[in-house]
Amino acid sequence: MTTRHGVLMAMYGRGVLLTGDSGTGKSELALQLIRRGHALVADDAPEFEPDGNHWTGRSSVALRGRLQLRGVGVIDVPALLGDHAIRDAIRVDLLIHLTRVPDTDARPLDGSVPAQVEFLGQPLPQWSIPVDKAPASPELIELAVRSAGLADEQPMMEPVTWN
Repeated sequence: MTTRHGVLMAMYGRGVLLTGDSGTGKSELALQLIRRGHALVADDAPEFEPDGNHWTGRSSVALRGRLQLRGVGVIDVPALLGDHAIRDAIRVDLLIHLTRVPDTDARPLDGSVPAQVEFLGQPLPQWSIPVDKAPASPELIELAVRSAGLADEQPMMEPVTWN
């Protein structure tokens, strides 16, 4: 088992790991994605274990269902949005790196393909999305997943509102 910094989401039945420096908006973006019908697997430090030629990620027991939001603190996702807003584990299929550096992939998402990178010894597709001028939107993240050809299903649930 190994840990990496990021937020692991279940989107369209696939595992999407949001990475980036502290303050790039990963957790805030995760909250927006949850409200659009996707599910949180792990915030901050997902744990990964090998599963054949892939890696499966999950949250630590202490952080399960928790999302840390800058300026707000730690929220209990199931208590606020319902048990369906979280998922126990998922295989990692795509990396989305939120970046403020100039090496961002400037290609438009529509009609292009993500770069291939190595994640824990396995090749995975990765989009690099700039957040230096504006935060990444949940629509942009959904488009990245769809453009990578990974959207096999509809969102895990209907969009949710606060309980």
